[in-house]
Amino acid sequence: MRKETTGVRFKFWIHLIIWLLYASVCMWVYVVRAGYPDVILVEYVQIFLICAVFFYSNADFLLPVFFERKKYFSYTCWLLVSLALNNIIHYLVLAVIDGYWLGAKASARSLTPYEQTIGSVWWWFQSILLSFGYWFARLSIKRKEEVQTIRIEMAKKEVEQLKLVQDKLELENEVLRTQINPHFLFNTLGYFYNKVEDTHPDVAEGIVALTHIMRSSLRKVDTDGFVSLEEEVDNIDYLISIYKMRYSNNVYISFEKQVNCPHLRIVPHTLITLLENAFKHGDMHDPAHPLTVRLEADTTYISFFIHNKKRFGPKEISNGIGLAYVAKHLQKVYPDRHILQIDNKEFFYTLNLKITGESAVTLQ
Repeated sequence: MRKETTGVRFKFWIHLIIWLLYASVCMWVYVVRAGYPDVILVEYVQIFLICAVFFYSNADFLLPVFFERKKYFSYTCWLLVSLALNNIIHYLVLAVIDGYWLGAKASARSLTPYEQTIGSVWWWFQSILLSFGYWFARLSIKRKEEVQTIRIEMAKKEVEQLKLVQDKLELENEVLRTQINPHFLFNTLGYFYNKVEDTHPDVAEGIVALTHIMRSSLRKVDTDGFVSLEEEVDNIDYLISIYKMRYSNNVYISFEKQVNCPHLRIVPHTLITLLENAFKHGDMHDPAHPLTVRLEADTTYISFFIHNKKRFGPKEISNGIGLAYVAKHLQKVYPDRHILQIDNKEFFYTLNLKITGESAVTLQ
């Protein structure tokens, strides 16, 4: 309540100062510049009080009630009524009241009805014109605040939705951890590895790669919610080796990496999920169009590029949420510090991700 009262007082004083400045400029123009030294101060005070009445009546009543609601005919009628009232008030104040109060001074400088009408209309026109500007500025600020409020509300809802999705995925991951005993899983994979290490070394290598990927997926992330880029790169190497083994090396995959700072941190499973999407929907059996993957990283940026030929016909089962989840998660973690560009053409698919600035957080 005290804050609102202070705001009203501040607004009152601002308006009063502006009116005093406006009145001072007008008096200087008419008295000094135009050469009317016998103008009586009391008359000017009355004139500006009348102007203020029609200024605020138009800005605070006529324009909001009629003009904003597109009742232009009603607004025009009321505007003409205000003009008539203005002329009557000017006549009563300047001709009758001033004649009674000022006596000889007012009689010596009495105006003709024509001059009085022109003067009153001119002052009314100024007040109406200025009120239009004041109303428009206030309306613009109000609409800007409304748009800003809507954007803030939409941003809050989007953050809440992303939080719900994240909580759901974390819950599902926790449920998965409770359903699968990691020790049992890794012991079993270790047993398979020992059984085939001598007879099928390529299968043994695939088991090792799968073990590393699953260990990375099942373990909890660090307290900051990030993992090292080095771990993400290792998972990419393991995933590529598994796919090559799966198709008896009859796939063409080019993975180029230039990582000058392997200890950078990144959102977990971001890069490997994007690569999995290429494996699901890409054709890697054409030597003329291999799956091309490039990773560049330095202390200030991480750049990840994927280009593949599309596969037509039967595809692997996909729930379709991987890429959408990565995009939303990137927007949440790096709202202004990442660019995700996807060029989805008829025969080829290209993805380019770049994370810059403070998003590339170095390990302490």
